[in-house]
Amino acid sequence: MFYDLNIALPEVAGKPNGSMSSQDWARVAQTIEKARELGYSVVALNQTISGKLTADHLKIWKTMPELPNVQLSWSLQTGKRTLNGGATNSVGRGKIRVLRRVTAAISESDHGHSISGTAMSNEYDVVAVRPLSEKIMLAASGGSWAGIDLISLDMGARWGFFAKHKTVGQALSLGFAFEVAYQGALTDSATRQQWVSNTAALVRVTRGRGLVWTSGALRAFDLRSPYDVANLGDAVQLNADLSKRGVSSNARALLVHSFTRTGTLRAVVAASGPESRPGAEKRQPQGSDSGVAPDADAPNKRARVGA
Repeated sequence: MFYDLNIALPEVAGKPNGSMSSQDWARVAQTIEKARELGYSVVALNQTISGKLTADHLKIWKTMPELPNVQLSWSLQTGKRTLNGGATNSVGRGKIRVLRRVTAAISESDHGHSISGTAMSNEYDVVAVRPLSEKIMLAASGGSWAGIDLISLDMGARWGFFAKHKTVGQALSLGFAFEVAYQGALTDSATRQQWVSNTAALVRVTRGRGLVWTSGALRAFDLRSPYDVANLGDAVQLNADLSKRGVSSNARALLVHSFTRTGTLRAVVAASGPESRPGAEKRQPQGSDSGVAPDADAPNKRARVGA
């Protein structure tokens, strides 16, 4: 299965109470259909926000029209997430699965808590953070916000800081992935040169581990086939096998991480009651409401022992 976890929604979709016109959704539908034709099985629609995530940001998803050959991870009626762990399952023949993603561009550390395991962030299949400073990069990579899945850097722009081995290694050890959106490689020569420089630096410090290729496409024209995307690895000295993983197994691993973030914790907590442990009934005090009658002669026994 091939994945593109970044089909970009227009900028207006990232504003609280933002709205998308029928033309905007038609453009998104064309991009999804093109992704299906190119061989992708799973795509994610990316809502980029600035600052804190609020409940108002979720309203935009209820306005999406129904599309043929598409399996959504949320209900159009309620706007609530419905797939959860099913995001990693196989897709029916001729169909494509569409997930929800939020990317928070963060410049202040306080804003990161709104995307870290809250009820709102758990409605998204993929939660990404875009660090706008070295301080935020250190916080994201160090696990300050455990509810994220992906660290997204603007590969076509100067970062203002370096991607260091220690920082990136911390993030990878926590199960976070790093995004390489190839949109910057398809624009003007200056942006393309910056994209190659940034991507090569990220490949060097990650050694190709945990990288996820995405398109960042706003239009169907911006999409490339999975094999064309994998071939971009040649430009940044990434071997063919590791490059192909960026549109397949690494992306799937990201979705598994997302499932553990939103699904398994609740299951573990639900199964961890003390009454479920062997011998728990033996520790209940006499006379407790355990269904076993207390020994009526117990006080007399203690009296005889002490006599």
